[in-house]
Formats: sequence, structure tokens, C-alpha cells
Amino acid sequence: MKAITIVGTVGKDSEVRENQRGQFVSLSVAVNRGYKREDGTDWFQVTYWNPKVAEFIKKGTRVTASGSLTISEREYDGQSKTYYNVNASQLDFFTPRKNAEPNNSFTEHDAPPPSSDMDDEIPF
Repeated sequence: MKAITIVGTVGKDSEVRENQRGQFVSLSVAVNRGYKREDGTDWFQVTYWNPKVAEFIKKGTRVTASGSLTISEREYDGQSKTYYNVNASQLDFFTPRKNAEPNNSFTEHDAPPPSSDMDDEIPF
């Protein structure tokens, strides 16, 4: 079994579907390959076996999905396409905040470089 954890954004509202095993939620999740849009995006079809979460997961919701990965290839109009499917055993979601205040915290990437001269004086 191939295990995977993805973090991405839901591309369209979730759908409740049903098969012989029961009802499940189907999600289409976009995962960026890098920090810039130009780096590209991979799409994953996520299946989660708790249909109650469907009402909370809409387009634009950030999700973390962990589970087993299956990869399939199909011919479409003479071209081979690769599909990534995650059968999620765990699903966490975070609704984006609209009109949120700017975040005053910073990451270590935003931090200024350490000063090379160390003063013995305490600034207070």
C-alpha cells in the first residue's frame, strides 16, 4: 500500500456518492508543487467514508487528507492521462477566513538575518 498525506485546496464543492460499500464524500483537491503558481499544480481525487463532512467542505476549503494512494492512467482523445486517487482514512479541513485581519506573526523565512555585532547593553 502506498500511503500519502496531501495539503491542498478543494476545487469544487464536495459531493456525496454511493456504491456497494455505502455513502462517501468525493473531493477534488489541488496541491501546489511549489511556492509559486508557475511551479504547477497536481489534482487529487479524494474519497472519504463519512458523508456528514460534505456540508462543511466547499470550494476553497483547505484540507489535509491522509490515506492510501492509487495511480491510474487512461487514454483520453489519444492522450494518456494520469489520475491520483486518495482513499482518505483521515481528513482535516480549514475554512478560509474572509476579510481576516493581517497576520502579525512571521515565519523564519521572513525573519531578519541575525545581527553580527552583539551589544552587551540591554535595550530596556
